[in-house]
Amino acid sequence: MDNSTPLIRIVFFQVRQPSAKLDRLIEVATAHFERKEQLLIAAEDEKAVHYIDELFWKSPPTSFLPHLASDEPTSSLIAITRTKKNINHARFAFNLCPTPLLIEGSFRVIYDFEDLTSPAKQQLSALRFDAYKKAGCLIEAR
Repeated sequence: MDNSTPLIRIVFFQVRQPSAKLDRLIEVATAHFERKEQLLIAAEDEKAVHYIDELFWKSPPTSFLPHLASDEPTSSLIAITRTKKNINHARFAFNLCPTPLLIEGSFRVIYDFEDLTSPAKQQLSALRFDAYKKAGCLIEAR
């Protein structure tokens, strides 16, 4: 990265149970929606996109979280996609893929998981951490 490119901040959420991942995802998506900030959620495959789509239709329990599952460009505040493209021109992204989310775009913050739910997922988290560090991103743990 050159000096004119603002540094991307990576926020790693440490999670020990699968349910904590869902809680954190809903919390972050809701916060960005309430602030009218676009958020891109990158999922690994169609099954994951469908799961998150269903989750957002049921959360919160008394309502739902407005969003769009798509691989095409959109103006939706919250977009869930399996493509490695910033389809809604978001400044914030949540990476749910096993690989780092290092795509062209103007992301200010990328959320990711330090996934401690299994040794294999912990290893993938470490690989993403190293890739973000190598790319010159600012890394923060929560």
